Amino acid sequence: MITSTNRAQHRYAQLSKACARAIGTHMHSAKLAAATAVAILLSVGCSSDQPITPERYSPSDSLLQQLKSNVAANGQWREVAEIDHSRLGQEAGSTMPPSRVLIFSVPSLEASLIQHNPLVALDLPPRVLAYEDTSDGVSKLIYNDYDYIQTRYDLPEKSDLQSDYEQAMSAAVAGVPQGQIGSFDQFNMEGDGIITIDSPFGFAETMQRVLDAIASQDDTVSFGTVDFQQQAAEQGIEVPPNSLILFGAPGPGARAMSGAPTLGLDAFCQKLLVWQDSNGDVKLSFNDLLAIAERQGVGGSIPLRVISYRLNKVFSEALEN
Repeated sequence: MITSTNRAQHRYAQLSKACARAIGTHMHSAKLAAATAVAILLSVGCSSDQPITPERYSPSDSLLQQLKSNVAANGQWREVAEIDHSRLGQEAGSTMPPSRVLIFSVPSLEASLIQHNPLVALDLPPRVLAYEDTSDGVSKLIYNDYDYIQTRYDLPEKSDLQSDYEQAMSAAVAGVPQGQIGSFDQFNMEGDGIITIDSPFGFAETMQRVLDAIASQDDTVSFGTVDFQQQAAEQGIEVPPNSLILFGAPGPGARAMSGAPTLGLDAFCQKLLVWQDSNGDVKLSFNDLLAIAERQGVGGSIPLRVISYRLNKVFSEALEN
């Protein structure tokens, strides 16, 4: 069973129709039409063929190194993953502007947030993106502020959580001029922008099925798994099973980000959350990529729609009983 906003369901219906039109032939099987369209659209490059020069990478690389130094300077933090969307995409034959995200763990903060709402793990561990702004060509850092995650996950306002989160993010970007710290025009979205699939399996089997489904895709790269339950236990906090899987497909991802590098903060890499609710039911949740794009004001490109469709199809099938 898939639960999502009506808006998300409408998007997927629109995408299926768009896929059928993209083929340009009348096929008797709707499944074959959608699958063929996905293959065609994934092979279409929406980015420039011109490679990004080292000189163009240099400013955003410098910002990222400042981030890494700040994270390393805090003995309680640890680096989880560094994903260079642009270079990975270029290696896969898809060129996009510089976009490089650093994901780092602040264990005590993460455990406290997940206590309030297990789904907040989709926005954890904290992350900051170093990117080239397509509007002015200036390299900047961007991250989600507390107002965004507070609204999305119904977290406490004006609380210690807010103070702890804001202090952590300020420490992460310390030393970066204010003019190079970007922000989104809005911090909210319609609904929560989360798609959830109920799993008929236990937690361990659900995790394995999801990991096997990822491994079965020829173009994916794994960026690791975060066990928030274990991490919380190390802080003396009990939370139900809750693990985040990080992975991506650099070629298709870069095509989707070619005109919208800030999608490298939230939409890419992919974040799949396997979690258990208070009733003991196991679920798989992930971001509605089109809702993320709408919130960022960058629009839902065809490559992004194809990836969104693919996520739903692959993981719905993985959890069929």
